[in-house]
Amino acid sequence: MFTTSLHFIIAIVREAWQILLDSSVYILFGILMAGLLKVILNPDTIARHLGRGRFSSVIKAAFFGVPLPL
Repeated sequence: MFTTSLHFIIAIVREAWQILLDSSVYILFGILMAGLLKVILNPDTIARHLGRGRFSSVIKAAFFGVPLPL
């Protein structure tokens, strides 16, 4: 019984490591893109377009956020 549990835990760790390896390219690409956007975009411009609590700000934020999961 103990060895079965140990094998199960090892299998979970291996699969989690494999998922991390598979997604590492996308994570690094996302960090790179976020860094580039931080350097290129002016925070005042973003605050002017998305900083107000109006309905248009929510629509703009949703429009720009749509491609993020892709």
